[in-house]
Amino acid sequence: MGLLEISGSTRLDLINRMSTNQVALLKAGQGAATVLTTDMGRIIDRLILYADEDKAIMMTGEDNGDNIGRYLMRFVFFNDDFALKPIHGEFSTLFVYGADAQVKLSEFFGAEIDLALHNWQHVQFEGQELVMAATDPLDGGGYAIIVPAAHLQNLTDQLLASGGEMMQEAEFDALRIEHMLPRLRFEMTGDYIPLETGLWDDISFTKGCYTGQEIIARMDSRNKITKQLVQLDLDAPLPNGTDFLSDGIKAGTITTSSGKRALGYVKTNVLKDNRQIKAGEVAISPVFEPG
Repeated sequence: MGLLEISGSTRLDLINRMSTNQVALLKAGQGAATVLTTDMGRIIDRLILYADEDKAIMMTGEDNGDNIGRYLMRFVFFNDDFALKPIHGEFSTLFVYGADAQVKLSEFFGAEIDLALHNWQHVQFEGQELVMAATDPLDGGGYAIIVPAAHLQNLTDQLLASGGEMMQEAEFDALRIEHMLPRLRFEMTGDYIPLETGLWDDISFTKGCYTGQEIIARMDSRNKITKQLVQLDLDAPLPNGTDFLSDGIKAGTITTSSGKRALGYVKTNVLKDNRQIKAGEVAISPVFEPG
């Protein structure tokens, strides 16, 4: 994951006016997810902010930290007190998932870990101060640990020795499908708007203006969400990027596939009318309650 350290008195104000969520009021130890969008409301990246007293760490999507850093610096005005420093060369992020993650991590670090989503605390490891944050849960729980890169392998080895198991990418994607967790360059691309992706909790409808707000607010107020990210049951496995049809017309696209389950975007009218959808001879069934 990209990691950027931001500082200066207007550090959160800039992110607040550039992204979908209310982040200007975050206090030390608090965090939030917010989405950068284009003027047309299209997704650029989903950011996770971890606020401290005089700085914040900003996590971007995979291998996207430098791109986001350059993008944000284009919008720093002369009266902004804002500095940005990439730190993903110095630090790495280790994710721990599972129903017993909270208990196991509390035991491992010898510290009580009880955090609201995206909030964070410091934990100690080999004389180093790490950032432990609650993240989007998979399989019952989820934590992100930001660790100096030089200590990543040792921390990983010790967590595995304490009973953890390394998750392979295919397992990760299968869990993402089950829990509807979008991923940059899969579900989160410039083809989609956050409301279509289901990122409602990352959007404030009461704060002031931000880039893309007019489009997103109009979609919400007029209930004009033309496509939605849903789980799909497949009669046979299909690759990512497969388009599917309803009545001979494109109805959507598979974004992440794992065996006979997938995530994909489907046109809202197709979902509401419960129309049949197929990719070639493969039938596809949305796991979705139209509403």
